[in-house]
Order: sequence, then C-alpha cells, then structure tokens
Amino acid sequence: MACTDCPRACTARGPRSYCGLDRPGRVYWQGVTLLEEHELAPTYEVWLTGCSLRCRFCTVPAAIESPRDAPWHAPDDVLDRALAADTPPFRSLALVGGDPTVSRPWVDAFLPRARARLPGIDLVLNTNMYLSGPQAAADARAFDWIVGDLHFWTADCARRLAGASDYPDVARAAAEAVADAGGRLILRLLLLPGHAACCGRPAIAWAAELARRSEGRVLVHVMAHYAPAGRAQGHPELGRMLDADERALVALLPDDVPRPRSTPLADRPARPATARDPAAPLRFHADGSVLLPFVTGDLLPLAVELDPTLAPRLAYLDPD
Repeated sequence: MACTDCPRACTARGPRSYCGLDRPGRVYWQGVTLLEEHELAPTYEVWLTGCSLRCRFCTVPAAIESPRDAPWHAPDDVLDRALAADTPPFRSLALVGGDPTVSRPWVDAFLPRARARLPGIDLVLNTNMYLSGPQAAADARAFDWIVGDLHFWTADCARRLAGASDYPDVARAAAEAVADAGGRLILRLLLLPGHAACCGRPAIAWAAELARRSEGRVLVHVMAHYAPAGRAQGHPELGRMLDADERALVALLPDDVPRPRSTPLADRPARPATARDPAAPLRFHADGSVLLPFVTGDLLPLAVELDPTLAPRLAYLDPD
C-alpha cells in the first residue's frame, strides 16, 4: 500500500522508502530545550527519526540517514518521561525530526494522549513543510502551533541541496494552507551562504506578505545563525558561515511584520534545583567550531560562553 505521509508517495513504508523508516515513533532524543522562540520555550522536544528531505546542512544527519537505529517508544512512554518529577518545567511540547510528518500514524496516536495528559501545554509540530495543503490545514487545526521551515525559494536550489525540486512550491502552499485554516505558524527562514539573491530576499518578501494578511497568526523568524553542519562541512556553497551582507538580510523584514521572540521573561516557568537534563551531544569540528543540537539547561552556560548574545537566556536557570 502506497505511503501518503509526504509528497514522495513511496510505494510502501519501510527500509526501501525514501525516509527509510520501518516503524513510526522511533525517538532520537527527548528533553527540555531552551533556545526555541520565546512563544514556545522552554520546550519539551521529541525528536523522531526519518525525514522527507536530505538537506546537506542537517544538524542531525544520523537521525536521517540511519532512522532505524533509534529505539521505538509508545506515545505514553514518551509522555511518562515528560511528566517525570525531575523533568525541567516546560510550556510547550514539540514533535521534531527529521520530520515528524513521516511518522504520521504515531503522531495521530500521540496527539489525543498528549491532550489528555498535558492540559494547558501547547502542542507544536516542527516540520520542513514538505506536506500537502490539506494535511497542513489539518495539522493547523490539530496543533496549537506549527513551526515550519522554508529553506529554499527556487526549484534548482531545493533539488541540489535537499533532493526535492518541488519543495519550494509545496512548502509555500502548505504555509498558506496553515494560515488559511486559522492556525498559528512560526515561519522560519534560515539564511544560507551564497543564497541571498536566489532564496533569502524573495522568501523574506513573500513571508512578509503572508504574515500581514494573517492577522497576527503568522510570525516570521529570519534566522542568521547558520553554521556548517553534517554534510555541509567542506561543501563549496554551504561550507562557510554567513558573511556580513548575508546576515544583514534580517533587516529586510519590515517592522510591521509580526515576528517571534516577544514573550516577557516573567512568563517563563522557573527551573527548580531538582531538574535534571538528559544527555545532549556536543560536536566539535576541525575548524574549532562547536555544534550544540540540543541546548538544555546545563548546556546553556556553555552556549553563552560560545555566543555571549545568548546571555539573556540565563533567566531560564533562575531557581526562584
């Protein structure tokens, strides 16, 4: 039976499908992270393996390229861990990937259990937006927030760097479907080196218009923190940091466009002294750079040492 979870439309799910996922619900990592948008953070994140894209700059390539290596967990097992007494407090729970849309049967089983067991906690779908318009609209109604990426603007860039020439059209249509369905969307635009003219500028202009007509439900987050990760290291296009002109594209988002990072610090839940963080990997690159895929409470001081602009986030660590 053909799989309909993503536009790849593989003839069957399993090791021979594009995502390579044999059993939806394999969890690569789960725990509370602090560096998501302020509207969401602190966020309990459940990282599921498998993805519908092959982005060369992916920060968790092992979860994409070897999706069957991670253990499977029943939805209630994940929720048991989230509700454990030593789990740091969180205000939202996000399904992340890979891309959680390729674990659709598991996601459909997880949602009602999470609603029942986590009253008052926002549920978030963090996705690459490579999904059909009708499915995006359904997700907008099922989740409190959609956090969606728009990595590329042109078919050629998407084909060369993610293996999906139809991705830009599909992702834009999905974002519009979320907005039309009345969903709350944080649209992330990750600026890529060498892609200012072909992707960055037109994506920012388009996203601004989508946000303006969505009555505050669509927030645009232009992200200038790109660093080469995974297969991007040594890549002729992606193997460098953004230059000053590329970082300056952030200023192209007009002031009247809604954007995240606006929640007051007082709204963040305090972190008790008894909170415990799961182990999180550190990746050291040959050029001396350090990649922290998951920034937990115990890693936040290290992150601030590496990037002092993160210092205000230390409010998350206040015990009272």
